[in-house]
Amino acid sequence: MPNASTKRELERQLEKTRESLSETVGEIKETVEQEVNAVKKTVSGVLDYREDFAKDPIVWSLGALSAGFALGYTVGYAHKNSKGAKQSPMIAFADSIVEELSSVGQGLVMPALNEKIRELFGLEFSQLLEQMRGTSKGRASKRPTKRLPSKTSKRTTKKSAAGKK
Repeated sequence: MPNASTKRELERQLEKTRESLSETVGEIKETVEQEVNAVKKTVSGVLDYREDFAKDPIVWSLGALSAGFALGYTVGYAHKNSKGAKQSPMIAFADSIVEELSSVGQGLVMPALNEKIRELFGLEFSQLLEQMRGTSKGRASKRPTKRLPSKTSKRTTKKSAAGKK
């Protein structure tokens, strides 16, 4: 009979352990479900930018333009500084990426951007860029070859000439 009582005792302990395990598993499932729902809510809020873009398209466009300008300026500056350096594989790789991005930008992005700017502001963005390129090149290449006399020196000369008569 001592075996029967220990057997019953062990069975009760086993049953309590099973109940405790099932409660713990249930609590873990609830916690995981709550965390998954919280993450889904957060991610969907972050990834659903379309609604925010529809509310403030100018802010989003300016933000994208600023980010693109900053990235382009940084890459351009790094590229400019690497011109005099010995061509390493990394510099050659960066050069090829810059050329590819430039061709993609000129072929795909610029026409669409130009069309949108024309619709919104009535401005030909590509012509504006061409003018900016032309004036900056023109200014950089123009150097005065001869100094012209100033107007004050002409007046002085005329006055002195009139005084000498």
